[in-house]
Amino acid sequence: MTRPQVLLQELVAIPSVSCMSNRPVVEWIQRFLEPLGWHSRLFCYDDAAGVEKVNLVVSPQPMGDGRIETELAIVCHTDTVPFGAEWVDATTLHERDGMLHGCGACDVKGFLACVLAAASTVDAGEMKKRLCLVFTADEEVGCRGARFLLERDAIRARYAIVGEPTSLTPARAGKGYCLASIKVTGRAAHSAFPEAGRSAIFAAARLLREIEALAQELMVDRNDAFSPPWTTLNVGEIRGGTAKNVVPAECSFLLEWRPVPTQRPEVVLERLREVVRRFEEESRDGFEIQVEALRMEGGFETRIDSAVIQAVMKEADSKIQTIAFGTEAPWMARMGAEAVVIGPGSMLTAHSPRECVPIAELEECVAILRRAIKELCG
Repeated sequence: MTRPQVLLQELVAIPSVSCMSNRPVVEWIQRFLEPLGWHSRLFCYDDAAGVEKVNLVVSPQPMGDGRIETELAIVCHTDTVPFGAEWVDATTLHERDGMLHGCGACDVKGFLACVLAAASTVDAGEMKKRLCLVFTADEEVGCRGARFLLERDAIRARYAIVGEPTSLTPARAGKGYCLASIKVTGRAAHSAFPEAGRSAIFAAARLLREIEALAQELMVDRNDAFSPPWTTLNVGEIRGGTAKNVVPAECSFLLEWRPVPTQRPEVVLERLREVVRRFEEESRDGFEIQVEALRMEGGFETRIDSAVIQAVMKEADSKIQTIAFGTEAPWMARMGAEAVVIGPGSMLTAHSPRECVPIAELEECVAILRRAIKELCG
């Protein structure tokens, strides 16, 4: 078995920011697995900028040309977030105090290295049920690769292990992710004569207070498996105005919400539209408000007694968690899978120059994956 830290060094050295094609990483994976007799299929598309993106599905058994049916899918994305020029050694893996540092070290090339290390020990002749490794593109920009596989009906899985940094604590449920753009349009005027205009920024401020009240109302619908145990709202960006002495004609902001898996993601959008309708009726100032849904992704929830949860637990009474950050698990659930999220490293270091993964967790993750493959695929 190739040690995962050796593989990780080579994987980190291949830049795979989401704005780039991930083909170099995919081809590296193929070169590693093909001498072991693994079969592969590519599912390619061009992103909105015309950049080629590649999803790779591999299996120790032949897959044919139609929809792939598998007992277990181990899912790992191949892209990373951008890294700034100040992170000069982002693509050079280095060790410090038992931790391996580098861009993607924990999110999620560390898991990718563990998957390949575990795969190198698989004996296809001993497997009774199909195993597939699924390597996706564009997870960091909306799980577009996984969405592409779903839209093409490319694969169906009974169980899925999705790699993300969880410090090797299995996550059986996760919140969804939704995003909407709200644009308020008023009327421009010279700021010396504000009565001649309609300030879109002032109107947006009043609307935001209504949205804040909606966030409080959503706390009633609880799912105590999560912290916080309700759907959360956040306004992360706001833009408006053209100059300090102009009554602003436009103001727009982005609203995100992370629904608990027991709540339809559309619930917040429906209530938001009702807030907007009521606001327009009550203001009577000639404002126009547009709401555009940009992402509508529900969460996932897997029973604690699911075989895939049990397969990745270190011990029978090991801790199981839930997560609030986005993963590809909801997409795998829509492909029929009972899903669990697990991987080495902590999300607290991801997306920053602090990114690192413990060497000990890499070794342990390989053991977990080997055991899961054996238990679920025979």
